[in-house]
Amino acid sequence: MKEKSLQVSWDWSKVKDFTYWKIPDGYVMSLPYFIGKPPAKIFDLGCGVGRHTIYFASLGYEVDAMDLSADAVKSTKVWLKEEALEAKVCEGKMTELTQPDNHYDLVLAYNVIYHAYKHDMAKVINEIYRILKPGGFFFGTILTKDPNQPFYDPKGVIDEQTLIKQEEPEKGIPHFFSFIEDVFEFFKKFKIKDLYYKEWYRAPYSIESINDKKGSGHYILFAQKPERE
Repeated sequence: MKEKSLQVSWDWSKVKDFTYWKIPDGYVMSLPYFIGKPPAKIFDLGCGVGRHTIYFASLGYEVDAMDLSADAVKSTKVWLKEEALEAKVCEGKMTELTQPDNHYDLVLAYNVIYHAYKHDMAKVINEIYRILKPGGFFFGTILTKDPNQPFYDPKGVIDEQTLIKQEEPEKGIPHFFSFIEDVFEFFKKFKIKDLYYKEWYRAPYSIESINDKKGSGHYILFAQKPERE
């Protein structure tokens, strides 16, 4: 039986408020401390509308960025032009990376690699390892849930760790929820530098809405490719 693969991108035309998507994440903003000063090379995998691409380009880093969404790529290029910044931005699938081996000092994948079935997620992580320089860093977020709790959204559930989103802007996109055992298996070739769990809640805030999301969050992972294999 042929395995399913990722084919669907975010529909950014369905996003009503871009405020969140224009502000770089705080942890991401600390990464220059680890990777050193420019001209370090950075790959923003699943760049969205460009908040982290813009951030690193503004600091003088050599940035490549990629997204599955043509609209996201266009928006990132427009924003770069408005800010008089440079970065190479292209459309592409994270399961089919063509970037060279041992090339980047940092690969960033913020809220990206779990938009896949499990086998595709494993493939993407192996590709990230391939394109990182020895000693290079990976920073990313990994969707997770309490294995003893059902999905907070029962619609689109494929199995105990996978669901297909039914609402825009992520309609039709698979989401894989990693258990901690999966995280260690996925990143067994890396040296994990930092790993913690975080639950995000969105407005409007209420006790009920927060309780509904309890047990469903993200692992925040910072890892390094060994200097020597």
